[in-house]
Amino acid sequence: MTQTPPGHGPQVPDHYPAQPTGSWNAPPPAAARQAPPKAGRRIAGRAVDLAVWALAMFLIGTWAVQSVTERAVDVLPREVVGAAVGVLTSGGDVESASGDIGEAAWDLVVSRFRLAILLMIGFHLAYEAAANLWKGRTLGRLALGMRIIGRSRPGIGFGRALARAAVTVGCTGALYGLAWIALLHGNLLAGFGLWLLSVAALITYVVVPMLGAERRSPADMAAGTRVVRAGARAGTGPAAASAVGAARQGTAQAAQRVPVQRLAESEPVRRARETGGRWAGQAAESEQARRLRELGSSAKGRVTDAYRNRRGDRPPPPPGPQ
Repeated sequence: MTQTPPGHGPQVPDHYPAQPTGSWNAPPPAAARQAPPKAGRRIAGRAVDLAVWALAMFLIGTWAVQSVTERAVDVLPREVVGAAVGVLTSGGDVESASGDIGEAAWDLVVSRFRLAILLMIGFHLAYEAAANLWKGRTLGRLALGMRIIGRSRPGIGFGRALARAAVTVGCTGALYGLAWIALLHGNLLAGFGLWLLSVAALITYVVVPMLGAERRSPADMAAGTRVVRAGARAGTGPAAASAVGAARQGTAQAAQRVPVQRLAESEPVRRARETGGRWAGQAAESEQARRLRELGSSAKGRVTDAYRNRRGDRPPPPPGPQ
């Protein structure tokens, strides 16, 4: 059997170039994981949380109205009887007796609605603090794939969670509730001032995250936190995250190169290389190849003679017989 001459036949390189990996293999870039969520995503997450707060406010408000009604049925009849006795004992002072009834009714309404407002603020504070401690995710952030992390570590601790919750609640509802409490107690100046402060705080809370590169809210600045996508990790830094991504991509490329190398070293491919080399050697040693080589040499000689004849550079005739 004719052996394949050196240099003939397909050569298999020792190393194959990296195969392109699909988007399902390559991890998201480190910058994309560390980048803060867009404003639309954060607004959508807050909308989900607002629905939770609205449900809690509805339940607490319903309780307050029912409580006022029940207390009025129990308290007002006693107040009416007491006012009637007061009219009889005071010599007919109806104005004082009616004022007492009205004051008792108003105190009942104020006490119940003041308690309802404080319960709403307390629920909001507990909701935010618990969510910050639980992986930094409220229901809205959970639904939209976001979380709260510290600037140097994933967890934020109880103190930071409570501080962030307090600033969030103060800017998004607590000041407005306190303004209503002041108005219920008849303090118009304090109520109006708290209302203006609540509007300014809400505008600041909404606008500030849109200005910075990290989109940190006043609550984030106060607590040393930031909002990121759910897959981001704190404390690793962009370089470490990039190294992890490169390692994953290299692993995926190596996994794709292994089947190609195994295919190149398989028995069918080896036989195909030997058969191809054998055919090439037989073709080079065949009668047809020899005739082609002779024809090529003859054609080369004729072309050389024709070129010399044109230039007049003929070789000298052979010497005659001596």
